[in-house]
Amino acid sequence: MLSYEKLSRSTRTRTALLLLLLFMVLAVVDLFISFFGGLVLGVLLVQFEWEAHRFLKRAAGSIPRLYRMFTGISKQYLSLSRYHKLLLKAALLALVFILMLSGVLHTFWGGLLSGILLVLLTHDVLRYQQQQGK
Repeated sequence: MLSYEKLSRSTRTRTALLLLLLFMVLAVVDLFISFFGGLVLGVLLVQFEWEAHRFLKRAAGSIPRLYRMFTGISKQYLSLSRYHKLLLKAALLALVFILMLSGVLHTFWGGLLSGILLVLLTHDVLRYQQQQGK
């Protein structure tokens, strides 16, 4: 078996640089996996919430929603126009990306929030386009 000390200095330097490069690649891949894992989880959570709401609406009638805890905020949000709701979601998405890039927000949680906001933003844009087409 080859020993590290038996290698020439230039070979050891190349080996060390390759190992450092491998570590850097793995660190970046970990960030991407963490971000996209959070993104997929966020999309799935929104889909689950929509499906659960459809099921519970048919099954139990009037069950209080989770956002009723924040009645003041939800009333203000619901009073906004469709355009302002769309801008608010886009601004929150931009804020999430800025916080992730600055290192304040972990990539998994940023991906999770991005997934949720992207689904809601896409849903609103598609609904707006459908209503414009009518």
